[in-house]
Amino acid sequence: MIEQFCFGRGLPDNASANLIDIYKKWRDADIIAELDKNRSDLIMVYQNITHDFNKASAIRSGNAFNIKESYIVGARKMDKRGCVGSHRYVRTFHADTFDEVFQALKANGYTIYAVDNILSYNPQNILDCDFPKKSAFVMGEEQKGLDEDTIRKCDGMVFIEQFGSVRSMNVACAASCIMFEYSRRFR
Repeated sequence: MIEQFCFGRGLPDNASANLIDIYKKWRDADIIAELDKNRSDLIMVYQNITHDFNKASAIRSGNAFNIKESYIVGARKMDKRGCVGSHRYVRTFHADTFDEVFQALKANGYTIYAVDNILSYNPQNILDCDFPKKSAFVMGEEQKGLDEDTIRKCDGMVFIEQFGSVRSMNVACAASCIMFEYSRRFR
């Protein structure tokens, strides 16, 4: 079952939130309503991410790029400190399995991309991929990546070109790169 995360229960609006000045005196509900006017259709899915700071940093980037939603698939527990308050303004959901998210995304007309650099799947460089506005990008845990079943369900695989010696970059950094490229095209 997909459930929306409920962060910050009992906290006053904007308690220690990292907000731009215009929103500092606004109530959270009013900030969300204002952000909703300009949200993109982008959805990010994070599967089996083991480090809470990576989840929190990716959600914070989701706020910076004003994405539609984030999904955390797998472990529900999450330390939100890395969000620095931005988690209040990104709709973030939890699902036990990717299949639940997959069905919801497909029912809403989304094209789903795995984000990885596994050569046997013939991934396409994100800069060359002609992805539609209603796109969702699925990212896996840094050491293990995405499982075979998840990859097979996706419509394609994209990668972020790198020029150093590491196989992959931090998942939150990679998510930010995807969000930036999406925003560059559709904003």
